[in-house]
Amino acid sequence: MASRIVELPAFSVVGMEYQGDPMNGDIGRLWQRFVAREHEIAGVSEPRIAYGLCRLTAPGEMHYVAGFGVEAEHSVPEGMQRFEVPAQKYAVFTHKGTVEGIGESFQAIYASRLAELGLEPRQGVSFERYDERFIAADDPASEVDLYIPIY
Repeated sequence: MASRIVELPAFSVVGMEYQGDPMNGDIGRLWQRFVAREHEIAGVSEPRIAYGLCRLTAPGEMHYVAGFGVEAEHSVPEGMQRFEVPAQKYAVFTHKGTVEGIGESFQAIYASRLAELGLEPRQGVSFERYDERFIAADDPASEVDLYIPIY
């Protein structure tokens, strides 16, 4: 899995959230609900870029947000939330394959890839960044960048 290090400024995301077990399939359903309403978001800063923000809240539970980066001054549609992602240094890994395999890629990154690169993960918001290389959820040629906060 290819990797690089980047430092990003703080940014805002507007989208829909899920809290709970990441393994029960609800994140896929969240994306379906979000895609049906994504046109309601005003002030999208990168029109073809979507984010899947993730923060672990307890063992076996996560807070996940499907959304778009936005400019700060725009309103938030009903039923959606604005989330602030702090400025951070990230290790970025490219996942190639279906979305079902993203969890396995995250596990491999935390289990061995970070240590192999001499990097230490940091508590914070990790995220998936979906750009023009993402073809479809079930397309094995799709690519998604995975951002892991590091020290």
